[in-house]
Amino acid sequence: MNVIITGSTGFVGRHLVPKLIFEKHQLLELTRNIDFSNQLYGENTQKFLIDEDQNDLISTIEKFRPDAIIHLASFLTSSDDYSSLNKLLETNIFFFCRLLDAIKNVDLKLFVNTGTFAEYLSGTNDFDPAYLYAATKTATRSFLDYYSKAYSFKYTTVVPYTIYGGKDTQKKIIDIISNSIASKTPIDLSPGEQVLDFIHVDDVTDFYIILVNNFNKLSQKTNFLLGTGTGHTLKQVAQIIEDISKHKTNINWGGKDYRPSDVMYAVADISEINNTFQWKPKINLIEGIQKLMKRIT
Repeated sequence: MNVIITGSTGFVGRHLVPKLIFEKHQLLELTRNIDFSNQLYGENTQKFLIDEDQNDLISTIEKFRPDAIIHLASFLTSSDDYSSLNKLLETNIFFFCRLLDAIKNVDLKLFVNTGTFAEYLSGTNDFDPAYLYAATKTATRSFLDYYSKAYSFKYTTVVPYTIYGGKDTQKKIIDIISNSIASKTPIDLSPGEQVLDFIHVDDVTDFYIILVNNFNKLSQKTNFLLGTGTGHTLKQVAQIIEDISKHKTNINWGGKDYRPSDVMYAVADISEINNTFQWKPKINLIEGIQKLMKRIT
């Protein structure tokens, strides 16, 4: 299939693109950093540098004739200050709508959108965005619903829960906890009672592959909560890390207060995924942390 991907040089993108290449899909990256893309993927993908010219975007997409789009690009922040507002709207809303406008005249089969578990602050399946970032993600669903109906393509929103594993330039909470083992001073964290659903990046990217390869199984509109279905508190994660590493973590639990918008319970209901694909993640948390500890030791 011909697949357009945004966010190809981000954390999930760097783990997904090689799998798409291995599956023999033809890829067009919409990117703001072609040099970095060349370092990662060389000539294995086509590349389009995102600029302000909508006609260039439209003509490039129409020439490529995509069957599917995987939209990963996002500006992520928990802040809602004015300085963040422009970036949130530019990337998460305006670019999203530019992309939808550019596919009106192609025979698209599937648009894969990416949401966030922070859209569900209350811990239910009802939208209740925890941050302005999450609110922009929820807003995109209305735009996507309109374009899907108007231009007859299927769409799904994938909502990954707490992703970990692999290599990233930004430290995730599991990295912070595991790295505390070597810290001479305690690392201040919240009291650590949040219940989160940790899913390995390899399982996340495998699911995107399944969506692209099996789009015919999808209905017109779907929403997949992508996790393991099992929750752990941060303190439980720290205990697993200690058990595997045989070293004590150095955390000052409660050194930081919970933020007013902290999501205290975020565990995916994976029944929709199981019903559609009979799919479950392959890597449980203990196995994932074992992989992580081997990489950093």
